Amino acid sequence: MIRTLRAAGGDDLPSRMARGMLWTALILLFVMRAVHALENGFSGAAVALGAASYPPLIALLLRRRRSRRGVRYGLLGGVTVLALLPFALVGTDWGWLPWTVAAAVLCVCPQRVAWPLFVLVIAATFGGEALIGAPFADCFWQATATATDGLIVFSLYALAEMVDDLHAARSEQARLALVRERLRLDGELRGALDEELAAIAGRLRGAVGAAPRTALAEVTEATAAARRALAGIRATASRYRTRADPAAVPVIGSPRPARAALVAVIVLQSTKNLVYMVCLPGGDARWLIAAVPLVACVMLLLTWRRSPVRWLVAWALFVPLVWAVCFSLPTVAYLTNLWGFVMGAALVTFRPPRSWAVAAGLLVMHAVFFHAPPPVPRVVDQAGLLVSDLILAWLFASLSRLADLVAVLERARHEVAGAVAAAERLRVARDLHDVLGFTLSAVALRGELAARLLDRDPDRADAELTALGDLVERSRTELGSITGGRVRLRLDRELDAAVDVLTTAGISVRAQGDAGPRAEAVDTALAAVLRECVTNVLRHSEARTCTITVTRTDGTIRLKVVNDGARPARGEPGSGLAGLAERTGGRLAAGSRPGGRFEVTAEFAAGSPEPCSEPARLPGDADGVDAVAGV
Repeated sequence: MIRTLRAAGGDDLPSRMARGMLWTALILLFVMRAVHALENGFSGAAVALGAASYPPLIALLLRRRRSRRGVRYGLLGGVTVLALLPFALVGTDWGWLPWTVAAAVLCVCPQRVAWPLFVLVIAATFGGEALIGAPFADCFWQATATATDGLIVFSLYALAEMVDDLHAARSEQARLALVRERLRLDGELRGALDEELAAIAGRLRGAVGAAPRTALAEVTEATAAARRALAGIRATASRYRTRADPAAVPVIGSPRPARAALVAVIVLQSTKNLVYMVCLPGGDARWLIAAVPLVACVMLLLTWRRSPVRWLVAWALFVPLVWAVCFSLPTVAYLTNLWGFVMGAALVTFRPPRSWAVAAGLLVMHAVFFHAPPPVPRVVDQAGLLVSDLILAWLFASLSRLADLVAVLERARHEVAGAVAAAERLRVARDLHDVLGFTLSAVALRGELAARLLDRDPDRADAELTALGDLVERSRTELGSITGGRVRLRLDRELDAAVDVLTTAGISVRAQGDAGPRAEAVDTALAAVLRECVTNVLRHSEARTCTITVTRTDGTIRLKVVNDGARPARGEPGSGLAGLAERTGGRLAAGSRPGGRFEVTAEFAAGSPEPCSEPARLPGDADGVDAVAGV
């Protein structure tokens, strides 16, 4: 669903959708209040004064809840003053319905203060109507209408804010997940690999200048330890790769505010119409024995585990049944004012365009109901009831959709965080091979050479051991850069290391060329490709010669590695080098050449801005690298 939203209208579509639902509901409420004023025959001045509190309410809803408190409280004060202003100008000859104050209080004040003030506003509305001698049914209608409208605005505003917060917090949660995973991996790797590397470096240093027998024992143990560490790296990489799938996301239901608001509006609207049904002339309280269970059953079917079958049952119990009863008990017609909930449930139960057709059909049925049974209400009264249907339907659909959207965004945050952690484990697994695998392979290979030189050429053996000790110490530093995502390799240093390792293995090496200045990302990418090429030459060929060239032409840096002794390809070509080149923004070609040679060519733009912290994001085997076909 998230991918669909982004593809349809951009990264901020969820926020715009939530705000659009809020403003649509607000417009419908404005229209409803205007129609209500016309129903009661109020003057144009009274209608205009009744709408005086709308502008500051709109300004308040345009601001985030965490914006400047003074401005928000100032707007709340403006809404309150303008909602009371008509009393000073036209007295009580206007439809006082302070729903704007009720909504503003909930949207501005802290919850521990807002709800008592909200109740106070509702009580004041009821009391105000009672003071001017209005009957109980009218007092109750005014109070419930104020509460309903206030809850509609507040619930949609709160959910829109929640959508904004969740949508904006995706990257922050992903960043925190990345930091936590890096810290965990850093502790895990430093506790195991760093100690092994330190022990290897210590043995190599201890062998320098020692007696031949002691030196041989130290070098032999260091070489064996390097091989064990290399095997451990491959095992660790394999373990991280098998854990690369994101963790299961917890089941996330609709947010509590959405459910509470919808239930509250349903209860208020149902109670208001039931009260009217029994309090007006011709009503009878005994009808509540049947009406209350009927309304409760219908609303439960519409809201709990929605399905087309449940909706059809609710429709059959409510619409035809109530319509038929109205012919003999006219006051039961007030229950048809709840048809808006049936329309809203249709909008979220069925898929478009069927949902819109069903909702439109119910609206037409309500319009037809005005003419049968008689008496036929005034046109303005019909308009008011139809607008009320639209408001309730829009509220039901909006709260349901926004609740679903909040759940989807919350789930997406967990999924993104889990995917980031999984990707980080995969990156570390691959970087372990690229950064440390090469070093440990060099220690194992060159350590064996130094052991053979101890008797024949002690000075050269000491030089080899000193260089290997420095190499291991450097790899300890690189270990920290792996988990920190700051891997930085240098091509010139890797060229020297490649020549040393290949020469030690008895391979004649010719390295030439200088690509000149280059971006860090390109330098790291080229060095990583060279490391893997050398690893493949050592592991998967019987090479006797190897040529490494680095050239620069028209802003393109080209690395070419050619070796002989290529073995016949087995199975599908490996994807390691291709994946590496793709991740670092380069182009790579690898294949067999006449004479049993194999050639790898990698090209990169000299000024490529890609980051250098993730050189090893590539698919491969358990140790993080595939063998190139034919090598």
